[in-house]
Amino acid sequence: MRNESQRNLTFIVFGILLIVIALVAVFFMMDSEDVPQKTAHNIKPGKENYLQKILEERRKTETELTDTSVSRFSEEERAHFTEKGLQYFYPDPAYRIKVHFTVDTTTPVFPFPTNTKRTPNYRIYGYLSFSIHDTLCKLTAYQNMDFKNSPDYDNTLFVPFMDNTNGIYTYGGGRYMDIHIPESDTVVLDFNEAYNPYCAYSSRWSCPLVPFENDLNVSIPAGEKRYK
Repeated sequence: MRNESQRNLTFIVFGILLIVIALVAVFFMMDSEDVPQKTAHNIKPGKENYLQKILEERRKTETELTDTSVSRFSEEERAHFTEKGLQYFYPDPAYRIKVHFTVDTTTPVFPFPTNTKRTPNYRIYGYLSFSIHDTLCKLTAYQNMDFKNSPDYDNTLFVPFMDNTNGIYTYGGGRYMDIHIPESDTVVLDFNEAYNPYCAYSSRWSCPLVPFENDLNVSIPAGEKRYK
């Protein structure tokens, strides 16, 4: 009887051990497969070059802010950049979208409002129409007439915008994008390239204010975050 009891106890212990091993295996499977990880491997095949392009652009921006030979910021401001760094959302190809572009240069040149008395001359160049999260959106693209004949800016349009992330995850005053003047009625708009105005870093700068028509009623968690 004693030997039989010992055998039964051994079978019970062995059964419990098998159950524990199975539960541990299930746990590890859930940890590796069910929880998304923010790594480059989550980018769909063929997107690696895009990821590298975005990351390289961000490194270039930080260099331009901190390099004494090119930076427009003071020594104290550059030190703060070096210490804190810029914050970004992880690059997401879902926010790189092809949008419809409508040219409309009928409105006259006007003084663009800024946070100071400075009023650079702009004109409306066209409109960008698209959909994000099933929400129809429209942005106005502007041309800086003061730099219209500059070889660095003559083919560039200015697209300031606000969205529902402002003041929470991103700079409260909105963000900017730049696009090349389209050669057709479509253009790629990449919110991963959205950047902060200099006013986000220091109040001494003069920055164009985002017009009310470019305030999007949707959250766009892409591009540069709020500077801390």
